[in-house]
Amino acid sequence: MPENPVYPISTYFFPLNQLPSVPMEHKALSERPKPATGQGDDHPAPMVIDGLLTLTEFCHDAGRIPDAPVSKGYFTMSNGCPLEDPLLTERIDKLEGKNRMASQLIQDLNVVDTISHVTRERIPERYVHAKGVGAFGTFEVTNKDFTVSDYTDAKFLNATGKKTRLFARFSTVAGERGYPDTVRDTKGLAFKLYTEEGNLDWAFLNPEIFLIRDPAKFPSLVHATKRDPASNLPDANMFWDYFNNHPEGYNALMRIFSDEGVWKHTLVRIKLVPDPPIDPDNDYFDLCCATTMAGKDPDWLTRRLYDEITSAQKDPKNKYPTWKVMAQLVKDPSMSPVNIFDATKILPEALFPWKEFGKITLTECPQNFFTQVEQAAFNPANVVPGWDISPDPLLQIRLFAYGDTQRYRLGVNNDQLPTNRPCSYVYSPTRRDGAYNMTNYANARNYIRSDDNKNPPDNYNASFLDWSGKLERFKSAVDSTDYQQCYDHYKSMTAKLQKNFVTNVATSLCTAQMTTQDKSIGIFNQINSDLADQIKKALKERIACNKKLAQKSLGVVAGAEQPHELSYVPPTAPDPLTGVVYDIFDKM
Repeated sequence: MPENPVYPISTYFFPLNQLPSVPMEHKALSERPKPATGQGDDHPAPMVIDGLLTLTEFCHDAGRIPDAPVSKGYFTMSNGCPLEDPLLTERIDKLEGKNRMASQLIQDLNVVDTISHVTRERIPERYVHAKGVGAFGTFEVTNKDFTVSDYTDAKFLNATGKKTRLFARFSTVAGERGYPDTVRDTKGLAFKLYTEEGNLDWAFLNPEIFLIRDPAKFPSLVHATKRDPASNLPDANMFWDYFNNHPEGYNALMRIFSDEGVWKHTLVRIKLVPDPPIDPDNDYFDLCCATTMAGKDPDWLTRRLYDEITSAQKDPKNKYPTWKVMAQLVKDPSMSPVNIFDATKILPEALFPWKEFGKITLTECPQNFFTQVEQAAFNPANVVPGWDISPDPLLQIRLFAYGDTQRYRLGVNNDQLPTNRPCSYVYSPTRRDGAYNMTNYANARNYIRSDDNKNPPDNYNASFLDWSGKLERFKSAVDSTDYQQCYDHYKSMTAKLQKNFVTNVATSLCTAQMTTQDKSIGIFNQINSDLADQIKKALKERIACNKKLAQKSLGVVAGAEQPHELSYVPPTAPDPLTGVVYDIFDKM
């Protein structure tokens, strides 16, 4: 993973067209302060821009939940029935000397109720992007480099200075929910913008390109980046064997294995740039720092984000986490030397410069992680008027996959949960029933008559892309252009990052089978022969050291086997030679 505490992230092309806070009266431990909003306790006065009320005021509390109920000094069952003592149990006892025998009674309603709830508390975690952290903030239109409303009629973009409340979630991709957040992996960043025309979801990645471009490869990609199905251990051979057979992903690997971590229609590519900008030689984790932090504090990036927000709330001299929102405008796709809908490629900045049109600031920590972060559901199919869907096959399949995984994980009515609920007008009365339906449209008619659509809106979702094609069965092929951008990116690195890139690749690849290593070196040779030679030399050195270390202790597995030597146990990851940094917090 890009082992960095900042997130330069990019997405795919999109055509633009309650109660007061009261402390609990009794508690075993001191209660943590409730998260502040960063905007003050009182509701801000409405701000008008060009006669429009800003969305920050229109829906300033989107995603928030009521404060915890006030304790009266006693407890109840879930139905409100008061309890003498919640820790008492009803049972049949028999005392024989010092031995007390007991049989718990099923009529003990409180114990049965609480036990049956705790055994059902867990919901399926996300299959990808399971480890994550969330926060609330705002998107603000800056129009610094161009006026975005010249390219779209989306209302949340129609005035400089206009703010829209949002929820953001940072995540790793392959690791499970409890995985360290500084391990090498792709990183994700998703936003839910609560606009007056509905929720708009952005789903970004770092690196800014994808590992595949053929939707049918999605299941294989996910499986190859997770755990070995036999031993349930990470397996470098699975990882490298997959990408050796689908080398269009090497352009993304060049970034993952560096110390980086993200009316008339116009095609736009969006990315986020940290503000202030990062220093590549000092702001990224190197391999040893990232590995050390994974053991020292597996949640360091999560803790840092919350700490930055709360520090800025306490002292105005401290800065909230902020990103510039940049766009590449593609008015003439024929200018591009590559297929602009190939998710494994970037567009040349010389032809399509990045231009700032907004900024994102995170100002508010979640009140409750499960309710607001774990139950957050993002879907690129959540668009608003003026925001179209591009004919990118990878985006097209994500339109289905993202929504479907949340329907499995959270239920068909997941859009009614606090973080996912729109603040805008919603009327879709044919959507009925299903688990956890909160209102079900009461007694409204559950079908649509031909004369019901009496007042059509001025702005509505519609595709403005004018193209047609023929049905065919297609699988992309790899050619020399798939390697050119790999070397371009390598050349753009600083000398320190180039050196660390070689080490990072060698650390991962050195435990894979020798045949897998040979194939990887062959692909790196097509990228650049000198780079391939450096990796080959580093592999030799690490393999020799790893094998010596593996001879000293059980549980240390060096890997680098020939096919006939293959062991049941996948090798140690990261490789045994990976060092640690003893003064890690001094280096932050």
